[in-house]
Amino acid sequence: MKIDWSTLALQTLNALILVWLLARFLFRPVAKIIAERQASANALTGDANAAKLAAQAEREALRAEREQLAAQRAQAFATIEADARTQHAALLDAAHNEAERLRAQAAADRQRERAGEAEAASAAAAQLAVDIAGKLLDRLLDRSPEDLRVAGFIDGLADGVRRLSPGARAALAGDVPLHVSAPRALTPDERAACETALAAAFAQRLEFDTDIDRTLLAGLELSGAHAVVRNSWRDQLDQIHGELLRDDGHAR
Repeated sequence: MKIDWSTLALQTLNALILVWLLARFLFRPVAKIIAERQASANALTGDANAAKLAAQAEREALRAEREQLAAQRAQAFATIEADARTQHAALLDAAHNEAERLRAQAAADRQRERAGEAEAASAAAAQLAVDIAGKLLDRLLDRSPEDLRVAGFIDGLADGVRRLSPGARAALAGDVPLHVSAPRALTPDERAACETALAAAFAQRLEFDTDIDRTLLAGLELSGAHAVVRNSWRDQLDQIHGELLRDDGHAR
């Protein structure tokens, strides 16, 4: 085989020229494009990494915020539960105190009711005793001489006038006319005895009217605008009734 060196040299030169052309007009632009695309890809990758890191940071921040919110909610629930227990205990104490107050008030009311009932019963019993005594005395007087209802009380009425203070006696003497109440109509002798006894008691002669009050049972009462002087069995029975009530009150 015979080599044509001129042809080989020409072909080699053509190859070098082709390589130079490719390197100048093809490889460099392609390499530049590749480099630019690589740089763009690197920039995109960096942005993606930055975005990823930002997302991770945001995710961590959200998780921390959720944990903080969960802790705050737990703390709030604990506070609410503690307040609820405190309020529940306070309400129970208040209800207990109110129940005790109502129980004590009910007991006091029952005590007052029992005391009132006992007082009413005592008053009724005392009144019944006085009424019975009055009826017995009235029945006894019906079987006795009529003068027992009046004559034996004239001096006592005059003594009652004397026991008044001088001022009260003078004021009563100025009440004209005076009124003398009796359980029956006075006889002329009884009226004259009353006039004499009262004139001695007042140290002056006075005019008086008479009226009948059968509830006196026996006795006399002298009344005016300023005072009343009583000397009757009704008054004595009223005094006995009051003493019975006072004695019963002291006993309780």
